[in-house]
Amino acid sequence: MPDADENDDQNHADLAPKQRPGGGEEGGTLSPELRDLADKAVEYHESALSENTREAYRRAWSDFLSFCPKHGLDAAPASERAVALYLSDRAEDLATSTLSQRMAAIQHAHDERGLQSPTRSKAVQNVMRGIRRETERTSEQAPPLLTEHIKNMVDALPGTGSPPSGTEAEAAWLRGRRDRALILTGFAGAFRRSELAALRMEHIDSRPNGLLVTVPESKTDQEGEGQLVPIRRIEDSGYCPVRALRRWASVASIDDGPIFRGVPRSGFISRDAITGRTVGNTVKRAAEAAGLPQAEDYTGHSLRAGHITQASMEGAPDAAIQAQSRHESDRAFREYVRPQKLLENTSSAHLGL
Repeated sequence: MPDADENDDQNHADLAPKQRPGGGEEGGTLSPELRDLADKAVEYHESALSENTREAYRRAWSDFLSFCPKHGLDAAPASERAVALYLSDRAEDLATSTLSQRMAAIQHAHDERGLQSPTRSKAVQNVMRGIRRETERTSEQAPPLLTEHIKNMVDALPGTGSPPSGTEAEAAWLRGRRDRALILTGFAGAFRRSELAALRMEHIDSRPNGLLVTVPESKTDQEGEGQLVPIRRIEDSGYCPVRALRRWASVASIDDGPIFRGVPRSGFISRDAITGRTVGNTVKRAAEAAGLPQAEDYTGHSLRAGHITQASMEGAPDAAIQAQSRHESDRAFREYVRPQKLLENTSSAHLGL
């Protein structure tokens, strides 16, 4: 199985002078001028991708390498089936733009090894196309969760007071603490579900008036440079996301690694991060517990959509909302705020009815 860093040596192997089977270099001994040209060719090859892109490709290839052996699949050369299964698995947690970057990394690794890349096949392309359409459909249909909804959902969760006795009861209490932190943090930060699931303690920078959360890889940050998301502390509120997050980390004894982890009935908190699907299921269960109408329609995306909608309703500047949500395009951002703006400015409010 190839190493994640093996690319670096193979990337420009074909550009260096080759040894003949009988000794000596291809084309005879290279002149100093040709050696300089060979060195330049290697430099140009290495400059074809930015360092950020190289690092993003390394992370993506390493992730693919870790996935394949767990499922009895070869990574290089990979089959169409291996890539399709990988994309289907990661689609639960990653933005479609990140998945496209993962495909590009797999293709790059195959090309550098002189192997045919399965990412170019129609079958794999159709899997990616289906993921993209399904994600867009889900995002468009997810109704926003507003502040009133969020408070009702949090109030319906267990996790207040002291932990009860009994294994399953304590596990439910811990899960309630986690879900409270997850919902409030997701809403306050306008996080995507994949970002929320992937949060780690190392990403949190505590300040006197709140938190600065680093999102190392997101839909609009394909170079992996990281984005800062501020979350303000809310004094004298039972719904402060900063306080909820710290309480969860404290009761779960989480000092490093994933913040949001699985809590099985045994009550032993997992060391592994939850998935984007768990975020969606958590939101749906809390909405149902709060008795929200059409609770089954809410998804993990509803937290993000709700932040944008509520902030717009409260008169927050569009620029501030867009900075928080980290929307790269104005068009995508305005798809969220347009319905509220239409209601605010409609002439139907001035008919004297």
